[in-house]
Amino acid sequence: MKKLLLLFAITLAVITDGHAQKFAGGDLSLVPAYEKTGDIWLDADRHEINSYYSDGMLTFLKEVAGWNAVRVRLMVDPSNDAYLATCQDLDYVKKFGKRIKDAGMSFLLDIFYSDSWTDVSSQWMPASWGFTKATSTATVAAKVKSYTTDVLNQMAEYGAAPDFVQIGNEVSYGMLWDAASGASKSNAFYMSGSYSAYKNQIERFAQLLQAAADGVRESECGEAKIILHCERTANAEHTINFYDWVGQAGFDEYDIMGLSFYPQWHGDLSHLRATIKELHDTFEEKEIQIVETGYFNNANIDLDKLTYNTSETWPFSPAGQAAFLKDLIAVLKEFDSVTGLYYWQPEECGNAADESENNRVMDGWDNRGFWQLTWKSGTHALQSGAALMTLSSFLSNEEPQVDDTDISDRFQNLDFEACEYNEEGGYVTTCPGWEINYDTPWGSGPWPVMANEWHSSLVDGKTMQGWNAGGTALAEGPFLYQSLDELPAGTYTVTAAVHTDYDGMSLFANNDKTTIGATSEWGTAFETKVTTQLSTPGKLTIGLSFNQRVETTSDINLYVDNFKVLYNPTVTAVKGDVNEDKKVDISDIVAVINQIAGTASYPNADVNTDDKVDISDIVAIINIIAGQ
Repeated sequence: MKKLLLLFAITLAVITDGHAQKFAGGDLSLVPAYEKTGDIWLDADRHEINSYYSDGMLTFLKEVAGWNAVRVRLMVDPSNDAYLATCQDLDYVKKFGKRIKDAGMSFLLDIFYSDSWTDVSSQWMPASWGFTKATSTATVAAKVKSYTTDVLNQMAEYGAAPDFVQIGNEVSYGMLWDAASGASKSNAFYMSGSYSAYKNQIERFAQLLQAAADGVRESECGEAKIILHCERTANAEHTINFYDWVGQAGFDEYDIMGLSFYPQWHGDLSHLRATIKELHDTFEEKEIQIVETGYFNNANIDLDKLTYNTSETWPFSPAGQAAFLKDLIAVLKEFDSVTGLYYWQPEECGNAADESENNRVMDGWDNRGFWQLTWKSGTHALQSGAALMTLSSFLSNEEPQVDDTDISDRFQNLDFEACEYNEEGGYVTTCPGWEINYDTPWGSGPWPVMANEWHSSLVDGKTMQGWNAGGTALAEGPFLYQSLDELPAGTYTVTAAVHTDYDGMSLFANNDKTTIGATSEWGTAFETKVTTQLSTPGKLTIGLSFNQRVETTSDINLYVDNFKVLYNPTVTAVKGDVNEDKKVDISDIVAVINQIAGTASYPNADVNTDDKVDISDIVAIINIIAGQ
């Protein structure tokens, strides 16, 4: 059986050698809601995550993506809130929390202390508590404490004890200001002012935080770490004021400073770096966690609603999400006090067509998840696989590996913008760079290239379009391709956005190929990826091919755009028959070993090209070298 022999392993469990344990995951609060509607997530191999893995999304994220933590929000009575995504009552959270713990993942419980969504603009008291802004602080605090203890005791009894408890969500301006019916913000405070100007509000807030912390410590989850969440990350001074002021008011019984960081509201990474540095230097005894972050997966965004447009740094696309996370993690690794990173709603996928639909999950799109967005509930392709897999790199203390280099500009016309076509008939007249096998696959002549007629987050401008009328046989092999000679040895990753309704078409790079997910849903493109290696300098051919000769009575459609080629000088794997009873020529492997070892010859190997060795022996040698 063919396997990939990884040369470098990343430990994704507890970080040792003096470093605090790290946590990487996401706020997955809507997973049970999506499951209830019948939405199905697909993994990179088109397996149905819900059924292919033992506990669906949780098992997939732990075993495949390498995540080790999940955050879930809790409202007192979300039925009082009109916002659909606030459906997480205690029963919902207990059941999901137990699944998280049973999956062997760490659990962060985010207690909102409200029926409705809470953030810097909304911190309203639960209706069932019967309080208003005039209710005494002592009375509100007593209820906060008893509610916290009761919730956590029920969680523990159910087998869902959280490892972290966030006491309030984005409480930068305080919490429990007033009843929602009154909606007064007179109990709020603002870090742009001064402590003395807001002394009464801050002291009230500190009493409520102390009550929440006491509720945690006196519960069956008393060992849980407490998180205090501020989202003023764009301004280091304001964030410092927040934690400093609650300390002045007498509250310091928290373990972790939780931050939100969204580039669209908090700016570029220089803002985050400045804020973390100030916190790191000022509060040396506290950990820091990014408890919310996210980035846009498409450009269907109202830019007027953004404080910052960072699309020139990171495009609003699946690739931009991955690039953002990679850069974010590099900054977080500069500070040993940063121990957590949670992505906001990576599971976002389906939604009903209108408010009359019973299976509606959200009021609108956040446009920041990793899966395909569709209005109707259904099956959703993984569109941001690179971003999904990048997140777990936060857990490793290893030195960053050599970055991939985008060499797309060395090829020609990968986005098909340079193609010319007949305006009247729409057919290609020239398409620089590409070899197009007209006669064998498609039979009737060149393909049309369409301009701005197919709308998808993965494609733009001109798009290579092809079709085959039912009943025409199609030959096995490449039908759209181009080559580049004299490329250096290393690993090459090729991606493209492809739509096809035929299950038997592949993206290929030399002798490696990945079958493209087929769908009949119009406007859906799958970001497909294939990786190949050159052990010595040579030629790279990329393109699309048929896996076998096609005999079908149905029409076949194809849309493809945005090829991309990345290069990494590292040889990351060796492919071979790894059954231990198989033999291979040692001469076939010496070149790879020498390249890894960085030597002209491997000194401890008796290289006789007539000798045979067990592949397991070679694996052992490679692992020794990789560990040097």
